[in-house]
Amino acid sequence: MNTWFQDWFSSEEYLEVYNHRDEEDAEKLLTLILKNTSVNTSSKILDAACGAGRHSIYLLEKGHYVVGFDLSRTLLKKAKVEALKRNVKLDLFCSDLRNVSLKKKFDLILNLFTSFGYFESDKENFAFPIASYKLLNRDGFYVLDYLNREFIIRTLIPQSEKDVNGKKIIELRKIDQERIVKEIIINNKDNERSFYESVKLYKKDKIITEFEKIGFKLNKLFGDYDGSEFDINNSSRLIMFFKK
Repeated sequence: MNTWFQDWFSSEEYLEVYNHRDEEDAEKLLTLILKNTSVNTSSKILDAACGAGRHSIYLLEKGHYVVGFDLSRTLLKKAKVEALKRNVKLDLFCSDLRNVSLKKKFDLILNLFTSFGYFESDKENFAFPIASYKLLNRDGFYVLDYLNREFIIRTLIPQSEKDVNGKKIIELRKIDQERIVKEIIINNKDNERSFYESVKLYKKDKIITEFEKIGFKLNKLFGDYDGSEFDINNSSRLIMFFKK
């Protein structure tokens, strides 16, 4: 399962499973981000692990300059198609979070929708924040939208099922060695496919400590896309604004 993300994010089924993550979610989160950072239309934004580009495209439509990257060529193709439909120019490239090579500097770096904690080691997981510090202009922001470990542990649903486009999707969840592990079983008549997700359950204070070691300072903290105050037991998300 070490490379689960390569198989899963490159599959056609990924977007079907997460079809509940809609434009409204993206708009709420990005409104919160734009309100709480100093970026404007002359600012440069990097959308890390941008997937199918819903955050990037929204920002482009608001007049911002955005560069996005993802490891999945499947998702990048979908992002390009959607950008063409919406008549915006999306600057994309393919890269692993652990090895991003860029010469440009940015005013805001986005790391959204739990695109953090995929890898086995802390060194790998914090490689992109370390690289980001060098990529940010002075007073630039790094926004991490991550899961809230304590909430996940308390509210874990071991199994759920849903039907999407005639396919039965079964999701099996467990916590194993400080990771939230999910098996996704997709039944399409006579065909069955399985995929995995495995994300490290970092404590809030651990993330803050590691970011401070890099040189970042925690600027703001929210518990959901509406901008509610973070509550360690009840917040569904951990949305952290770090400043260089």
